[in-house]
Amino acid sequence: MAGKILGMPTFIFLLGISAVFVALIAALLRFSPETHSPRLFTVEELALYNGTDEGLPILLGILGSVFDVTKGKSHYGTGGGYNHFSGRDASRAFVSGNFTGDGLTDSLRGLSSSEEKYCEARQDNLKNHYFGIWFFSPVIYLIR
Repeated sequence: MAGKILGMPTFIFLLGISAVFVALIAALLRFSPETHSPRLFTVEELALYNGTDEGLPILLGILGSVFDVTKGKSHYGTGGGYNHFSGRDASRAFVSGNFTGDGLTDSLRGLSSSEEKYCEARQDNLKNHYFGIWFFSPVIYLIR
């Protein structure tokens, strides 16, 4: 029926274009970034991904979300300028600039709303540059 309506050459052309389109989609899906199942990390588990073990990715937490920042190894790996963020959720340090002791924490207690928004902007920046779908478990997070 389609051959009679479109004409056989047109039908074959459209069929060929469709096959190329399907092949292209399959290739894109095959070579898309690796996907991971959502995972919850405890503070102790996340600490293992601080860039010191070459066999593990480098992970960074901010506002409870975890990002794989391995492609930024020169920054987030051992000796990198942002290594203090690796293997932890150091949300407060993104805002405060305090990269020691109490500053390297996930607590936003006492920050102004504009400081919290700045931290959210840093999280959005990471979303645009790094792969992240993992999360901290709020229950384990509170137990510390």
